[in-house]
Amino acid sequence: MTSFAFGPQRSIDGPRAALVAGVIGIALAAVPAGCGDGGGGGAGGPPAGPYDDLSLTRDLQIDGFDGTAHVARDRFGVAHVYAESIRDLYFATGYVMAHDRLPQMDILRRFGAGTVAELFGIDDDALESDFEMRMHRFRPLSEMAWAELQASTDPRDRDIVEALTAFADGVNAYNADVLAGVWQLDDRILAVFDPERFAPWSPVDSLVLGKFQAFALSYTADFVLDATDVYQTARDVFDGADPATAPDLAARAGFAADLLRFIPIDRVSTIDGFPNVDRDTGSRSNSIGASRRGSAAGRLLRRALAATADLPAPRRATRPRVPRALLRAASRTHRPAKHFGPNGLPDGLLVPHSGSNNWVVGPDHAAGSALLAGDPHLSLPNPSVFYPIHMVIPGVLDVEGGTFPGIPGVLHGTNGKVAWASTVVFHDVNDVYLEQIEPCDDGPGDCVRFNGDQVPIETWTETFRIGSLGTIFDTVTVDYERVPHHGPILPTIGDRTVIPRDTDQALSVRYTGHDVTFEIRFLWDLNRADTVADAFSALTEFRYGGQNWVFIDADGNIGWSTHADVPLRDPNAYTWNADDAPDGLAPFFVLPGDGAAEWQGMMDPRYLPHAYNPPAGYLVTANSDPVGATFDGDPFNQPIVDGRPLYLSAFYAPGLRTGRIDRLLRQRIDAGTAMTAEDMAAIQTDSDSTLGARFQPLLATAAAAVDGGDAGVTAWLATLPADRVSRLRDAAARLEAWTLRTVPAVTGTPPQADIDDSVATTIFNVWGHFFVGAALGDEVARLDWDIYKINENLTIRVALALLEEPDTFRSGLAAETGQPVLCDDLDTPEVESCTLIALQSLDRALEWLRGTDAFDGAPMDSWRWGALHTLTLEPLFPNNELNIPPPNDPDPALRRGYPRAGDNFVINRADCTWTDLDFRQDGAGPAQRMIADATGGSIRIRLAVPGGTIYDPTSPHFRDLMDTYYIPNAYFSVPFATDEIVQEGEQRWVIRGR
Repeated sequence: MTSFAFGPQRSIDGPRAALVAGVIGIALAAVPAGCGDGGGGGAGGPPAGPYDDLSLTRDLQIDGFDGTAHVARDRFGVAHVYAESIRDLYFATGYVMAHDRLPQMDILRRFGAGTVAELFGIDDDALESDFEMRMHRFRPLSEMAWAELQASTDPRDRDIVEALTAFADGVNAYNADVLAGVWQLDDRILAVFDPERFAPWSPVDSLVLGKFQAFALSYTADFVLDATDVYQTARDVFDGADPATAPDLAARAGFAADLLRFIPIDRVSTIDGFPNVDRDTGSRSNSIGASRRGSAAGRLLRRALAATADLPAPRRATRPRVPRALLRAASRTHRPAKHFGPNGLPDGLLVPHSGSNNWVVGPDHAAGSALLAGDPHLSLPNPSVFYPIHMVIPGVLDVEGGTFPGIPGVLHGTNGKVAWASTVVFHDVNDVYLEQIEPCDDGPGDCVRFNGDQVPIETWTETFRIGSLGTIFDTVTVDYERVPHHGPILPTIGDRTVIPRDTDQALSVRYTGHDVTFEIRFLWDLNRADTVADAFSALTEFRYGGQNWVFIDADGNIGWSTHADVPLRDPNAYTWNADDAPDGLAPFFVLPGDGAAEWQGMMDPRYLPHAYNPPAGYLVTANSDPVGATFDGDPFNQPIVDGRPLYLSAFYAPGLRTGRIDRLLRQRIDAGTAMTAEDMAAIQTDSDSTLGARFQPLLATAAAAVDGGDAGVTAWLATLPADRVSRLRDAAARLEAWTLRTVPAVTGTPPQADIDDSVATTIFNVWGHFFVGAALGDEVARLDWDIYKINENLTIRVALALLEEPDTFRSGLAAETGQPVLCDDLDTPEVESCTLIALQSLDRALEWLRGTDAFDGAPMDSWRWGALHTLTLEPLFPNNELNIPPPNDPDPALRRGYPRAGDNFVINRADCTWTDLDFRQDGAGPAQRMIADATGGSIRIRLAVPGGTIYDPTSPHFRDLMDTYYIPNAYFSVPFATDEIVQEGEQRWVIRGR
């Protein structure tokens, strides 16, 4: 479940058929009753608190709670929760978060635990999503983690137990108050969320959400399956073709490696190479406070590296032949969870669509202080993925920022001393194995063959309750299998059940997330960090997943770490090479399960990419290769440590955002003026086309062939009417004059410069769709794949290289054209050049744009990007009345959605994909924009959040942040000090015992 999955990216559009009888189209929402002063009050006034200068809106007296907490709601809708103890603070936080987001919290825990079918069991994908998630056993693992926390005598663990228990109590107290009539839910909510059937929240639910979050940002088994399928089939079809009988196919030998193009488009890395290889500085990915090692240690390390560097590469294992039916059945296991719901939950909700940016700037470039910018790119549903919160215990905790609803703490934010944010780093933390299965010799059941011995397969049973909003009408019981030394066998899902295995082969998956882990400890320590060094130390507990964490502190320090458990495999697992060992093993393909490519520990934290106060004075991450390991196209061509190459991953984002951010920072640094928070915001909201910048000169070169120089182009042009040739010249000229701004230009009276850029943006993005299909679709079709089902993070690399780096293709150049043979259409007798394909694609784009599906014959000046590229936030389950903006929005210009700048590869990402001709932003983009500024001593943050904090269409905080800040690319400063909170406040609650 990663942005590099071969499967389709676009989430399902429109209502899903037959979600639940009678409730199709009803969304989740939490609507409070009227908020008159003194609601819920009783005898005696509430105790004094820090926000008493605000008008008291609610005095909530709760049975079973013997503490007191004070809550201020500021004018941005952010709740500031203040208490004197852990129990009081976390109880109140649970209550307030439930008030604002309880239905969202409920559905998220159900996705993680695999119980969605209890609510929406009539939908096949809901049940089959549960089948997949139960395979991962996140709830049992979380229960084990909770039991260990409860048994621990460590003071931190005891505090965590108290906090999680209190948070759960607060959530349940809110639901009890709903049942008691203190709060009333709107009828639209009650249609899909029944508080009487709400299962009490437990601490385990919060832990499940932590596991689910890390899973969604790191699990890549589906990519392994699809990559194996494509590569294996391409080797058969093209590399194995007989030149005598299939010359066209044989001419494309090497296409398998050409398609799996590791080399990024923009080759800018966060640091240059792995740390601590030539000299061990003593830094670690979870510690930067260690003393530097002396020269003797450095000499020993170099001697050890030299001793292993000359070891011959292992060659005893070859890539197993995996039956395609097995690959596709296992791949099907991952599809329901990726597709269920209008926003592609859970994949679309939490997984980055190859997006997320963060960077930090140190005092050398920021007037003696430090700055941080972070914007994770996730799904954009309503309500928003991130929930802003401020939690205060005087002298103990003072932290604000965004969290995922249901997780008490701040995932991206600040405590005034340190600020932090993260992006996905794409560490390769799972392997898929082909298991050979046979009857056990010494007992009943089946065994796998491992290191020459038989190992019995373990089994367990799961029962799935199928219902409508908690009313259960059926159950399904299925058996799962597990290979003890690897992990679960990927089940075959079909016809609303798990189909029993009936072959002697199966695929299992080993994954770091299948262990008991303690993400909550990391979050606990991070929220209380005083320095960047403390934040690094907190990462010791961040073992599962893979994130680029960036930090700044009030003293001006900056840091970055990718700490997580990264498996070290047997050296056999790294023997693949596209040229010399195309049948070798690689972790991104299915591995043999016989013991030849096993995990042998985890990578030493010294080598995991990290940096602290680097000489450059800044650090940039944006999901791209952090150390440049893939820049030469060989992910295994790295320093040899302990007989194996340092390997993190093979596939990252194309590097376009990292390169653009780096260049914009360098421009400001080279200008010699101190960086400001405003500069950081301007970069974060930059929407110039990074991909357009690379294609623009190549398209200009292709367009020059209209005037001669390419016989194929000349012959083709002769078949076109004169008006189409003229239109082709007009479009080419517009693309050449494009300033690369992706301007919507549909509201008001835009200047001609905006119109020109908007038209060019439109033409370019439609051209890209047709060019990818025309250049590569015929080859991919021979693999029984659809080119548009292969993730464009791969296909755009290949498409660009066809024009920009034609000599890098193993499949070579066509003798007739001198250009890559891949551009030639296998389905025509002619041999087409890439130049011709580029121009034919432009002509097809222009024909589509003037057609009824787009601008219906309107002149080219009216082809505005904002008419095609719009954004609508949809609820978790479709009900367009709860869309933002709704189809009946008071502003007619917004009824089709917010017109948006950008595309998939700009810094301010606004996904639309080239995989189809629906250019609406597909519900993904920055889920929270944050700028942290330490220039005032105490770090402060500015936020922009899509939607609003309170999921209630009658609340002023339902969409205010969307209209006022997110869409205009503006930010609000989150109040931090008490006087600021009061000044910006609009209401106050007191939560206390009865």
